[in-house]
Amino acid sequence: MNRYLGVDLHRNCFTVCTLGEDGASELRKWSIHALGDFAQEVQATDAVAVEATGNARHFCQALKERGCRLVVVNPHQFQVISRSVKKTDARDAKTLAEFLAKDMLPEVRMKETLPAEIASLLQTRDKLVKLRTTLKNKINNLLAARGILMRKESLSTEKGLEQAL
Repeated sequence: MNRYLGVDLHRNCFTVCTLGEDGASELRKWSIHALGDFAQEVQATDAVAVEATGNARHFCQALKERGCRLVVVNPHQFQVISRSVKKTDARDAKTLAEFLAKDMLPEVRMKETLPAEIASLLQTRDKLVKLRTTLKNKINNLLAARGILMRKESLSTEKGLEQAL
C-alpha cells in the first residue's frame, strides 16, 4: 500500500502526516535529532513532500537512500499553506500529504551538493560586496554632513579610510 507523507519542517523539529490510500491519516511530531530514526521508517513505496526551507537539503539527504519518491515543494508557488488562516504544523503537514496524493504540488529541483555550495558562496559574496558599498556610501554621507568632502573611491583604500578617521 502506498503512503503519502507530508512534512512540515522546522529548524529543530518536524511534523509528519502519513496519509494512506484508504484515506486514514496519522500525525506524528519528530525532533530533528531523530531524523535518522524517521528515515528508517520510510519505505521505498512511500512518497514524501517537504517545503523547500533552509534545512530541506539535510532532510532529503537523510531520505535519499530509502528509495522513496521525494517531492520538494516551492513555497512561493504553493500558497495554500502560506495563505492559510488556520496555520498549524499538523494542518500544513496534512495539506502537503493530501496534495501529494493528488500529485498537485509545484515541485522544485534540488541542486546537487557542490553546485548548491558554490551558489551559496556566490550569494554570500554578492551580499558582502553590496554591504561594503552601502557602508562606504554611509561613511561618505556622514563625512559630507560635517563638511568633510571625500571621493567615494578613497574609502576603498586603507590610506583613505585612515584619512576618514
